[in-house]
Amino acid sequence: MIPGGDKFRHVPPVVRIPAALADEWRHEREWLAALPGIVAQCAEQWSLELEQPVDTPHSLVVPAGETVLKVNAPSHFEADHEADALALWNGAGAVRLLARDDGRRAFLCERCRPGTPLWDTDVDELVVVAPMLARLSIELEAAQPFRLLADEADRWAEELPRRNELSGRAVEPALLDYALEVLRTVDRDAQFLVNQDLHGGNVLSAVREPWLVIDPKPLAGERELDGVALLRNAIFTGQSLTRWLDLFAALHLDRERVRGWGVAHALAWGWEREGRWSDDMLAAARAIRFAA
Repeated sequence: MIPGGDKFRHVPPVVRIPAALADEWRHEREWLAALPGIVAQCAEQWSLELEQPVDTPHSLVVPAGETVLKVNAPSHFEADHEADALALWNGAGAVRLLARDDGRRAFLCERCRPGTPLWDTDVDELVVVAPMLARLSIELEAAQPFRLLADEADRWAEELPRRNELSGRAVEPALLDYALEVLRTVDRDAQFLVNQDLHGGNVLSAVREPWLVIDPKPLAGERELDGVALLRNAIFTGQSLTRWLDLFAALHLDRERVRGWGVAHALAWGWEREGRWSDDMLAAARAIRFAA
């Protein structure tokens, strides 16, 4: 043993907290203050050589060689079971889960290289995503530990009318009633593993498989929910909604139920912290409702 060898122990660098992340979770002051320490503890626990964090507001994402460290904020409940979904998929169409520390809301997953988002390429998203949908939508033997779509639908059904009043009734009655009908008719017995945030920005180019899914926001419920982010991001990226709806039907999903969840979910996720509807999400809900 080298005398004074402790002096030469690797000390994890202090990770820069992206400004967008600090702004998104500014109400989580204690977590933001503790975050550098959490990252240092994870780096030591898993022997990580940390790189610069990815500039994203949603979670702290830090590449480390062939792995990626991800840490979620305490109130980011949509990400509560992200690691559970990755564990269940076990690398089949999604990044592999390598380690987890639930107490720190942190986990380690494989790194995609070159890691180009699907929507930043000329590749047809539909051709890539179609086989992924068949692989990732697993019927669960038991819904636990995942949150239930039925419970979320109940919450959204209470929130949407109240939020619309606060917004000065920015959502027209016909669209709101349509969304509420979808939420109130949720299939309470369905327990497929579904992803609320599957879209071309969360599908990355890789080596182990050509494309891998990252960043799932899992629920247990109707398979048709898998289409919600794909539909609204088709609008944002100028793709054909009709073509996507036709694909879901070809995969033996209920075409109109996918549409319905697309509208309801766009409204459910379209409320901004400032107390107003997102213009983009409102536009998406309307476009999905009336697509051919």
